[in-house]
Amino acid sequence: MQNELYDVIIIGGGPAGSSAAIYTSRARLKTLVIDKDPHAGALGMAHAIANYPGIPETLGGMELLELMKRQAVSFGARYLRDKVTALDPNGPEKSVFTVSASMYRAKTLILATGSMGKSSDLPGEKKLVGLGVSYCATCDAAFYRERIVAVYGKSREAVEEALILCRFAANVILLCPAPKLSLPEEEMAMLRSAANLEIRYNSRILSVNGQKELESVTLEGSDGQLPVDGLFIYLTGSSPVLDFIGGSLELSQCGCLKVDREFTTSAPGVFAAGDMLCKEIKQAVIVAGEGCQAALYADKYLRGGLKPKSDYKATANEGRH
Repeated sequence: MQNELYDVIIIGGGPAGSSAAIYTSRARLKTLVIDKDPHAGALGMAHAIANYPGIPETLGGMELLELMKRQAVSFGARYLRDKVTALDPNGPEKSVFTVSASMYRAKTLILATGSMGKSSDLPGEKKLVGLGVSYCATCDAAFYRERIVAVYGKSREAVEEALILCRFAANVILLCPAPKLSLPEEEMAMLRSAANLEIRYNSRILSVNGQKELESVTLEGSDGQLPVDGLFIYLTGSSPVLDFIGGSLELSQCGCLKVDREFTTSAPGVFAAGDMLCKEIKQAVIVAGEGCQAALYADKYLRGGLKPKSDYKATANEGRH
């Protein structure tokens, strides 16, 4: 049992949660970030990031997260490694319960637990995530210039990501586990017009192979092993991490957390941001911006509904050199 009352508890330490922590702590709100494992999130698993604004050099996802965390801590945020198992979002004081049998209290909550790919249970897949296995062509396509990559799936998302990869890779092999793709004719025409794209139907992956990096995939039947430099999997989609909600907050019909235009959930004083909101485009810079907005609206809530404060201008001391 913890006696401290925080202004804000942020659940999740990814780009949305850490961005929120930067803004809440800089606003002098007593902030606690509870993160089960930074390596478990999409950014934490990213092998290299080259398109985050203001960071010209390529760096690993964990390096970028560490920079965000360091900035939030410099403003006074506290980070705690623990897994949230339940919460009580009702009333003026919210309660958060963790696997370590601890309970934390706050006036507001910001949920930023992200989403995770539904495991396709391919042998070798998890070991090579970030080492050739990816779930986001928009994020990683540029790292496969003039290389050979495979896309595994039969959904529209798989097709769209394969077309993105065609701009960079020398050859893109779309491995469809079904006899055909269920697409309108105009979209099939786009696929056929891509000179460096090959579609293989009824192609099921049995295993993902490699020691220190991806080397090949094993296909069912006589095809045997297919050498590839990258594998982009879109077999089962992703789902928001909501296992700790326990019916305490309203969900949409598609099973995503419901928020209004101010990122407020069905419980007053409880906000949410990032990939757990099931947005179509998933990029670190977008979810970081959502974390910023959730933080500003949490601050507004704590100040009695006043207009969110601008953070563009430096204070008198910060503006002097």
